Amino acid sequence: MTGTDSELSLERYDASGALALAEELKSVYLASHRERQGDPWYSPERFWDRLEQLYAPIPEFELVAGWVDGRLIGYAFGTPYGRPKTVLDKAVRRFSALGAVTTDSVYIFREFGVHPVARGMGYARRIHDALLAERPESLAYLLVREGNPARKVYESWGWRAIGRTQPFADSPIMVEMAKLLSV
Repeated sequence: MTGTDSELSLERYDASGALALAEELKSVYLASHRERQGDPWYSPERFWDRLEQLYAPIPEFELVAGWVDGRLIGYAFGTPYGRPKTVLDKAVRRFSALGAVTTDSVYIFREFGVHPVARGMGYARRIHDALLAERPESLAYLLVREGNPARKVYESWGWRAIGRTQPFADSPIMVEMAKLLSV
């Protein structure tokens, strides 16, 4: 697979469409999180449980999948966030433009994975941007594992750290990041 002879195709899926991609999504998840497999939090089964039981049932769930030569190479999914005030209170200190925002809606960029063979070709950025492109919220929010090198990539895409959290009792400590979508 090379960037010059393989074209990326982006497809949007609702919850039922995403769940129908079970094997493809688990495969990309495992490949993109292989180095973390010693931690049960990162197992494909736990990923799938979170997707199926927690995220897909949320109204307006959406997944963007990246396909190259008929093969899933990456995905990103998210939902509107159920506790926007806590995020907005943290983010307003980082983004002065949020002071003018009258909405209290936040979009949470819940999961992102790109197969290692497809990294470094610009596909990740295109999948990321496609998921956020049509969002009506003024702010997006994500969690990235503390120490994850992806944090630098997110920062280069306009995300800024706003705090730290441990979203589940068995999850790692995460850096909370936010990105202005529209103000």
